[in-house]
Amino acid sequence: MTKQELFNYYYNLMSEEYRQEIKDFENFKMNNVINSIKVNFKNRDWIRVYQKLDGTVEWY
Repeated sequence: MTKQELFNYYYNLMSEEYRQEIKDFENFKMNNVINSIKVNFKNRDWIRVYQKLDGTVEWY
C-alpha cells in the first residue's frame, strides 16, 4: 500500500472527533516494514503508522 493509502486506511478507522485533530502526514523511515508514515496532530503530537511485512497495519 502506498503512503497515501496507508494514511487513508488509518484515517478511516478513526472517529470524526479524532479526525479533526489530524494536521497532516509525512514520510517516516522505518526498517523491516513495507511502508511507514508519521501522522501529525494539531497539538504537535504525532504517531507512526506502518504496514508490517505480513501486510497488517499498526500504529503507536
